[in-house]
Order: sequence, then structure tokens, then C-alpha cells
Amino acid sequence: MLPRYSREFLPSGFDSKPTVTRRNFLVGIVVFALVVSGAYAWRQLGRPGLIAIPPTELAPPLYTEYHEAELHLPQHDWSKTRPGDGQRFFFVAGHVRDLGWGNALQEHLMNAYLAYRAGRIFVFDNYTWNDDGSLYSKYNGHWIPSQIPYSSLIRGPIVGEPFPDNVHASPAVSREYFDQVCPKKLKLARNAVHANLVSKFSAELVTDAWVTTIREIEDPCVEESRKSGPIYVHYETWGVRLALKDIWSSFSTSPIITHFGWSSLVERAFDHNSGLIIPKTLSMPILADHPFTSNAERYSPIPGLLAIHVRRGDYEQHCPRLALNSDGFVGVTNFQDMPDQFVVLPKQGGETTPDHFEHYRRRCFPTVGEIVEKVAEIRISPTGTGINQLYIMTNGRPAFVQELKEALLAAGEWNMISSSRDLVLDWDQKFVSQAVDMLIAQRAQVFIGNGFSTLTSTAVMMRLANSFPMNSNRFW
Repeated sequence: MLPRYSREFLPSGFDSKPTVTRRNFLVGIVVFALVVSGAYAWRQLGRPGLIAIPPTELAPPLYTEYHEAELHLPQHDWSKTRPGDGQRFFFVAGHVRDLGWGNALQEHLMNAYLAYRAGRIFVFDNYTWNDDGSLYSKYNGHWIPSQIPYSSLIRGPIVGEPFPDNVHASPAVSREYFDQVCPKKLKLARNAVHANLVSKFSAELVTDAWVTTIREIEDPCVEESRKSGPIYVHYETWGVRLALKDIWSSFSTSPIITHFGWSSLVERAFDHNSGLIIPKTLSMPILADHPFTSNAERYSPIPGLLAIHVRRGDYEQHCPRLALNSDGFVGVTNFQDMPDQFVVLPKQGGETTPDHFEHYRRRCFPTVGEIVEKVAEIRISPTGTGINQLYIMTNGRPAFVQELKEALLAAGEWNMISSSRDLVLDWDQKFVSQAVDMLIAQRAQVFIGNGFSTLTSTAVMMRLANSFPMNSNRFW
């Protein structure tokens, strides 16, 4: 079976864009004094031969301050060596690694929801490219952090912030704290929990099976085995048509989603670049000036903005692989009532014909002319009324982006056209830039995405959860 994933997480200034990053573990906390002193070390620094160090000027950020803030969360009582009364934890040790930001975030949200349903405290790890103990990794010739703390990307109960007052649940804790209070863990194997599933292609049935199993366990320290891999596997959940449909109503209205937010680092990048995103005729509040309330209130629609997701880089090879595998759209993008449905064509004799490849190319890797045509179609539609500003989410090379801008300007008038490559970002923000893109896509009046991309599908997930019109989500 050919790979079904793409790697969607390199800074927008990189020519090869899709990738995840790795994080490194802190030395196991033994005494509270280490935390107070701010001592910061990775768990496996002592292992010889694992640590690759880039030249200083190329060294990616390690987000040390975010790690330390996670360790200092008020729910972490480092004097404890076992769970407190009533504390019951759940950690998914087999979470995805070496995959893109969209893959990681959608899984992180679903794992947190499972823990919430089971009445357990969710244990969060890092957004992980590689957990071999290295601080840095190389991807396509570029240095990246091996791991990034989730709190540098997102906020909310799933990274340790409080649940809303009307929800009786405990906020998440870090893996470091889990290891401190739970040196011995009861480990669950995915195959055993899934043994009696009526269908493994239903996120609701999978979640129910885990919730039922976990609720029957008295041990406060429960961990899904690392060897089991992810609970929600791509080819059983995200890549399966309607696999999320039966869980969508409860999932999308849970505090995991309603109180999901973007980190201050991501929001500052959005605010700093608001001139490229928000039409000048609008007066919209600066995110940093307002306390967080809810996902829907904070990330309201931006009238007049069209965001488009134009994948290049690895998608030149990824799209033909999708055709060979007969893959469809991913996540919520394949809901039945979504516009621009993608139909997987049947194969005669199991062969992938040139027509099949072309069918996928048009929807996965559109040409400049096809992009311009789709944008024009949206602008004359009822949902496109008033659109006069365009933001291009892309990992395309500068020459391609310039060609696309010129073609779009030649086809119609715009107040402004900008792209991922126009964002002014500091060094820390460059390595979370696809989260910035996702925030922009989440708020656009209309979003044209790539239905095969988990980055697109997760942005659409937030749009649907925040009651954006279904037909404001379009696809190539």
C-alpha cells in the first residue's frame, strides 16, 4: 500500500512545505526545585550520537519558554509521586509522529475528546516529528525542531487551560507530569479494544469502545500503548468517507472544540500581518487586546476575504499516489452535503489510467488557469458577494506565487492579493506558520481548500463548528 499521508508543516518560507516537527523530552522531573529553577533539558540528551546541532544562525527555536510554562501549570503539583484523590489520567502514547500539522492537530483534538468522554484527565505530549532524543532534525535540507510544544501552537483545555465554568472536567496535564505521578501505567492495546467493533470505520463506534473500556478500569494511570500506534488511524477514520459523520454533532459542540484557540504566538503573527488579511474598509479587533471567550466568538468571519489553499512541493508526487490508491477527500471535507464533492472513479481491471490521474490532478494540483477560473466562479456566486481581498496559503516557490498573483490580477480587480510568503514573521513564528495560515482560512468569508489535505480539512472543521455556512467551504 502506498503512503496516504503528506507532510504539511514547514515554515512558509521553505520551498518544501509539508512536514511535522519533533520535540525533545525534558529530563524526568524528580524534584520540584528543578521546575522552579527553570532548568530545561531534554530527556535523552545523555544518549551518545543522537544530537545533531545545526549552525547557530540556522538553529530553529526550541520554544523553551512554552515548555516551562507547561510545567508550571497550576494543576501540576510536583510534590506528588502518585495521582491525587479522584485523579484519573489517559495518555495516547501511540500518537502520530513524522506527519503534518493537519494530521497531528486533528488526532490531538480527537484524543482529547475521547479522554473527555471517558471522564479522564487528558495527557498531552508534543507535536512530534521525531522523538529519538534529538533537538533538531533535517527535512528536505532544512533544519526543523524535532518537537514543538503544543502550547506554542494552540490553547484551550487540551493544553492545560481551564474548561469553561459550566463543564465539570479537569484540564489536561503534560506528559512530564503524568510520568511523575504515574511511574507505573496500565497499558491498553489498540487491537484488544477494537476486537469486537462492528465497524472500525466509524469514529463514534471507535470512541465508544475506548470509553467503555476505560470507564471499567479503576487504575488511575491508563495509557494507550506506544506499540499500538494511533487510535484514530487515517485509513480507518480521516481518509474514510463519512467516518466522522456520526460523531460530528457531539464532537463539534464539546468544549474540546468550542474552547479551542490559537496560541498567543500564532495570534500575534495574525495581528501583525492583519493588513495583508483584513480589508482596509473593516475595523476588526486586535486579538491580543481581548481575553479569550470561545472559538466562535474570537474567530469571527472576515467579510470580503477569500482564502485559497494551493499546495505545491510534495503534492506533485502525492497527488498521483492518491490516484493510485483511489483515495478520496479527507475528514469533514467528504461530508455528503459539502459543495464540490469528489467522486472516486471506478477502475477497470484495477488499472489507474491517464484519465484517473487527470481526474485527481485537477482537484489536487490545479494549474494557474484552473485556480483563476475557480476563484472567478466563487466571486460571482452569492457566497462570494463583496469579496475583494485574497490570501493564498501555499508552499509554492516564489516564482509560482508571483505567476499566480499576476494571473489573478489580470482576471479581475482586487484590493489586495497576498500569500504565505508575504507574511512578516519572527523566528519563532516561522516554524508555526502553517498554524497562522489555518487561522486565516478559518476566518475567511469563503475558503477554497484542497480536499485531500488535512490542513484544509481541519480548517473546514473549525469553520463548520463555528457555524460558517456549509457553502462557504469550497474545493478545487
